[in-house]
Amino acid sequence: MQDSHDTHYFVADLHALTTIHDRDQLEKNVTGVVLDYLALGLDPEKCVFFRQSDVSEHSQLAVVLANYISYGQMKRMHAYKDKLQVGASEESINMGLFNYPILMAADILLYKPYGVPVGEDQRQHIELTRDIAENFNKGYKTNTFPLPEPLISKEAGRIVGTDGERKMSKSLGNIMGIFDDEKIIEKQIMSCFTDPNRKKATDPGRVEGNPIFIYHDFINDKKQEVEELKNRYRDGTVGDVEVKQKLIEAHRRKFAMARTKRAQLEGDMEVVKKILAEGAEKARKIAGQTLDEVYRVIGETNQLNRSFN
Repeated sequence: MQDSHDTHYFVADLHALTTIHDRDQLEKNVTGVVLDYLALGLDPEKCVFFRQSDVSEHSQLAVVLANYISYGQMKRMHAYKDKLQVGASEESINMGLFNYPILMAADILLYKPYGVPVGEDQRQHIELTRDIAENFNKGYKTNTFPLPEPLISKEAGRIVGTDGERKMSKSLGNIMGIFDDEKIIEKQIMSCFTDPNRKKATDPGRVEGNPIFIYHDFINDKKQEVEELKNRYRDGTVGDVEVKQKLIEAHRRKFAMARTKRAQLEGDMEVVKKILAEGAEKARKIAGQTLDEVYRVIGETNQLNRSFN
């Protein structure tokens, strides 16, 4: 999208506090995400890229927006309900997790976008953002905030994990890494779920919905090879091992340049810091304008602090 749209990307390091309360681990995780994004192609000359915590307007707007959504609606949010379903008690759920959809709404509305690229699992949060924006606009009879649409890719909106059941997620341990050690990635791919009804390589196999072929479609640049593997799999003339080995080879081809670039960036963190600082400066200009507008609308900017010329 950076080649065709005005885009803002950020690392949600404040959101990370909902689950990470270790300083070193937080720094490691945030640094890793920054390096990943840049290595995979985010171009600071084409987009605005920054850390969430470097733009204080995100937190400030979240405090305001919390007043335009109900407690009942927040209790229906998936993140909160999912925690309860896995056995967490209400007393153990911190307010950062409970309120993070509001901070996410602030993350979005500060930049007044028409759309937000998200996975299918984030649709509810975009709907909440729209509700907050609509409540605010109606309450003050203004058009301060546009109502953003969720931009969900039909192909990549929800990638099934290597377990073949749940959404791919690092916390669930069902991912296929990009920058991990090659041996780890090989193990992740070789342990990937395939067709449970296929007992031996000569049995006809199911391609549709099979995670290993979903991944082939995404990352294997040899499309003819992919089609041949699918046909052989259906006919029972290729085993899971060969299909997975071909995916390992495709993975190496797909991400070789990104892995090299990430190593280069990791060796020159001053360049990375400069990119983030410049991105935050650009973001603050827009975020500050939006927050100023909001403060004028709600009355926080008034005769007590407004300058008169």
